[in-house]
Order: sequence, then C-alpha cells, then structure tokens
Amino acid sequence: MTQKKSNTVKEGNFLSPLISAKELNDILGTANVKVFDVRGTWGDNPRSLYNDYKEGHIPTSTFLDWRKEFIEQDIAPNLAQVASFEEVKQSFKNLGINKGDTVILYDDDYHMFAGRIWWAMQYWGFDNVRVLNGGLKYWQSQDLPISQEIPEISIGTFEPMCQEHLRIPLEDFLIKKHNACVLDGRGIVGYNGKPEDPRTGHIPGANSVPYNVIVDKKTGLFLEKEAIITLFDDTVPNWRTQKIISSCGAGYSGTVAMLALASLGIQSSLFDGSFSIWKLDPNRPVEQSF
Repeated sequence: MTQKKSNTVKEGNFLSPLISAKELNDILGTANVKVFDVRGTWGDNPRSLYNDYKEGHIPTSTFLDWRKEFIEQDIAPNLAQVASFEEVKQSFKNLGINKGDTVILYDDDYHMFAGRIWWAMQYWGFDNVRVLNGGLKYWQSQDLPISQEIPEISIGTFEPMCQEHLRIPLEDFLIKKHNACVLDGRGIVGYNGKPEDPRTGHIPGANSVPYNVIVDKKTGLFLEKEAIITLFDDTVPNWRTQKIISSCGAGYSGTVAMLALASLGIQSSLFDGSFSIWKLDPNRPVEQSF
C-alpha cells in the first residue's frame, strides 16, 4: 500500500519564498544581495522587456533575460525546458551569482517569469532566492525608488547541483500523475479549452488553480496565507494528502501556485513543459471544461 503524503502548512518562523517591498528596500545595496528584473511577456510574441528595464527599474537590479538564461535555446518558448548543467553554470556566471549571495527576483506579470527563474535556480541548487511580492507594480505603488542606472556585473562562481525532486519530466509525469495532485496554473480560459479545437484544454485529472486568482489583480500581491489555504481547500480536494505536481501551459504560470504553496511551507514539483509537451502526442487524452 502506498503511504499518503501529508502536506502540512508550516506555522511559526520559516523563510518564505516571498519578500515584501519594505524588506527589499531595507536591504538594497547590502553586500551579496543581488536583485534581478525578470520582466517579460507571453502571448503571440514571447519576449523579455529589456527596454522597459532601461526606462526604470528597482535600484541595483540587473536585467535577467528569461529567453536566454536558464532555458533551452533554439527551441520555441512553449516547448523549451530548463537548461542543461553547462548552460546554467554559464547563466550563474553571466549574472554574477556566488554561493553566499541572496538573490531577489521581480517582474510585473503576476510573478510568473520571476517564479520560473526562482524554480530554475532552486532546481540547480541555489536555495537563497526569493521573489518580490507584488513585483514592480506594488513597488511603484508604494512610491519606492526607481533607477535608470545599470550596474556592472562581476563574474559569478556558483556551481550548480541538480535537485531532481523539483522537476518532473514527461517520462516521470506519465507514471507519477496517477498518485499525485496535479495542478494547472493557467487562466481558466486556457484550462477550459476551445470547443473548435479538441487539442486544447487540460491534462485529465488536473485541478485548475489560476495564477490570476492566487494574486490580487489590483495590488499585484499574493493572497494572504489563510486565503490561499481556503482557495486550495475549496478547489483542490487532495492537495493536503498527495504529492503536488504543478503544471500550466509551458512551465511559467504554474510556478505562481508553487510560490503560493512554498509560502505555506509546502514543497511541490514542476512538470517542465507542461501542457505544451503533453499534447504533442495525439494519443494522449485531453479534457475540456465549459
């Protein structure tokens, strides 16, 4: 008999994956604190937003291009998965990240790009990484400083070490999904699918936990802890008792649910490539909801 997993919400003090705007402002400029702007956009033209960064960013932050760092190259973004050891080692080097650093990531799109890099860094063994709660949107709403200065980067020395339990490739997902709680972090339209296209929708059995429900649209902040717990209790029946595998369209919005869970002290894994990889085989079933 397979023993059920217990996902216990942690109480008391533990390091949340989220850092508040006030906390970040208090440590800006501190030695070994590295801040990265991971702004980007998805849709029909997935791209990074370097020009937006140049126009204004959080002081001391360096631009991190999600299309070039921690991602397979020369592959369509929706199919590209996490980069290899050698590629990731080069990314840490390019970004000037060392073993003793504290890394803070932010974007302005519901944390999905920052979340993806947060996950990728942890997958490759860098644990001291957090995401700015509310992103740039909330930072600006608090009238906190903005800069156009682009900092110089020294060569980083961090040596990656793969943490295999944080990533579920397709071959493992096919086996593990039967005894796991599978989440789908896309918006509800993507999850539901289109009646005219039978290859849209979601992986059978996946529970919808939309990224834009976990994050408050007005403030850009994650829901409070109790509201996150209520959301999962109301929508995901087995989230407390089974291994949690997060998915989405390509491995980005699913990391928003992972951040929410991690803020409760609960670790989950990411199905890298997610629905884009799943639907490639016409023999794999797809469910729709209307």
